[in-house]
Amino acid sequence: MLIPAVAFITLGKCSCCWNESLMGPHCFTSHGWSYPFADQRGRYLLQPEIWPRCLQPLNIVEWNVTLLFVLLGLAVLEFIICLLQLGNGLVNAICRPCCYKQEYSLNA
Repeated sequence: MLIPAVAFITLGKCSCCWNESLMGPHCFTSHGWSYPFADQRGRYLLQPEIWPRCLQPLNIVEWNVTLLFVLLGLAVLEFIICLLQLGNGLVNAICRPCCYKQEYSLNA
């Protein structure tokens, strides 16, 4: 979890890859191959009425939006699991010494 967090923060600071992902897909339009949503700054994700600007490949915007939301959902799920693991570790570290005071003996 630490490595993806560092990568995400690094990409956000340099804004090299994050801005490219908000430009939208590179597709064939009536003006040739271009980024038709580059001026939208990510707003095209919630405006399906402008998605037909991309003529080729077919349904590329739908594919990209679906992939984005699946990856976002998996990242949220990973974050929740990480928080549960952290909580479990803290509970075990705090409660184990006081709750499980057992004396062990080597005599059988």
